[in-house]
Amino acid sequence: LRDLPADAATARLREHYALDAFAAGNLVQYLDEQAEATGAVPDDRTVVVERFRDEIGDWRVCILSPFGTPVHAPWAMAIERRLMDAFDLPVETMWGDDGIVIRLPESADELPLDALVIDPEDIDELVVSTLPQTALFSARFRECAGRALLLPRRRPDRRTPLWQQRQRAADLLAVAAKYPTFPILLETSRECLQDVFDVPALREVLGQLRSRAVRLVNVDTTRPSPMASSLLFNWIAAYMY
Repeated sequence: LRDLPADAATARLREHYALDAFAAGNLVQYLDEQAEATGAVPDDRTVVVERFRDEIGDWRVCILSPFGTPVHAPWAMAIERRLMDAFDLPVETMWGDDGIVIRLPESADELPLDALVIDPEDIDELVVSTLPQTALFSARFRECAGRALLLPRRRPDRRTPLWQQRQRAADLLAVAAKYPTFPILLETSRECLQDVFDVPALREVLGQLRSRAVRLVNVDTTRPSPMASSLLFNWIAAYMY
């Protein structure tokens, strides 16, 4: 769409994707506004790294890419671990289908791109070592333990409230963590690494970034771009709900 004139892009959206004139015009305008804000629109050959300050003065870094949650989730975990190990900074991350959001404290004036573009050879170790400390691992452990009948109901005819399931699963995880070969731990790790994450695809993306087959556009903005704003809305929702 970005390679086409506005009229041709709108016509393509209407003919090939069944959008009406209003929706097609909005989408073309959305891409134009993104290009105006950051100078580039993320695609399969372009990753945009956008940095700006939020309302309270902390730095937000948005990695905008179209590669989806299976790639963004392990990438965000590896970045968080790398930043904490290298700079001893409290780092928070959130991922989605459209990119990654990283929150840095106000004192972090610079974020080297090397911390974001991790060597493909290091990604497996970083993801595996970070995974057990994530909320995703805890949630998947609860599901695996439930399927294995390790969280029985006190009353078979009544549903156990979710908060009690989480509490009992957390107690079980605290005990099971002492035994790395516990079958439910292994199944949870397998499920996260193979069913939720796509680590081979992430390795491929990082390799293309290193070889410059995929270009990395780094930009500082005064306020979030349209695509970054969508990611930040998910950040607010994650902390609010």
